[in-house]
Amino acid sequence: MSPTSETPTARKRRRKPRTRTVSSRPPILASELPPVEIDLTPSREHLVCPDCELWTPVTGVLGTPKLVPHHAETAKGRTEQPKRCAGSNRRIVINIAIEDWRTGWAEAAATAAARRATKVLPKKPSVVPTPVHRLASVPGPSARLLAAQAKARTAVEEHRGSCEVCRTGRTRCPVGRELEICMGHTDGAVRVAHEQHESALRAAAAPSIPRAQQWRRVDSRVSRTDTRRSQIPDHDAPTQGPAVPVMPQDVEAHDRRQAELGRQYARKAPSRAATQH
Repeated sequence: MSPTSETPTARKRRRKPRTRTVSSRPPILASELPPVEIDLTPSREHLVCPDCELWTPVTGVLGTPKLVPHHAETAKGRTEQPKRCAGSNRRIVINIAIEDWRTGWAEAAATAAARRATKVLPKKPSVVPTPVHRLASVPGPSARLLAAQAKARTAVEEHRGSCEVCRTGRTRCPVGRELEICMGHTDGAVRVAHEQHESALRAAAAPSIPRAQQWRRVDSRVSRTDTRRSQIPDHDAPTQGPAVPVMPQDVEAHDRRQAELGRQYARKAPSRAATQH
């Protein structure tokens, strides 16, 4: 054989393990598995192992389909002595057509997508009103805002005079519509500024009740309430509750306990003084 210029290349080997061992356990029926736990895509056959609940490749699809030998835990959580899953080399009976499996998978995926929560939209913050003590200082529309309003109105009038579509007043061209929207925004801002300023003026002009006058209105009721609170009932306790004991039930036991506490405090006092010095 004469040498050639072509470099020989090795044939690409299959990644799936090739073994003739078949488990003696009963086979797995593909029709009994949920569509989302099996993948029958050609050359990508996988299913969820019923024993370890991990996605496991299927080998021998054209002959005797079975689960490849695998471990009972994932590669990340595998220990030093990995345990072989009991579902290794278990035979699989593919008794369902690929078209039927795809239909069931699409229906299951649509159902799962319908169960997902919708996108949570952030709630717009509420407009905080101006405090009462600052109402009198709210200014009216500024000169810059009034100038912008006049400029927007002038632009609309000039465009209507030169545009044949907007001149009739029935329809608007895109440019005329944008100019009218801008004029509406400036008119609304000026209107809000006027309303806030008028509200501030009305609040400032309203007569305010002095603090002393407010107290005079409720002084009589407060005095009556204080008088009723200061009255002591004739009996020793309220009628709605049990009598509160004033003396201990066992006087001798109480005295012994007090004497014991006094001795404990006396023993701790020298140690505290030494610690401080």
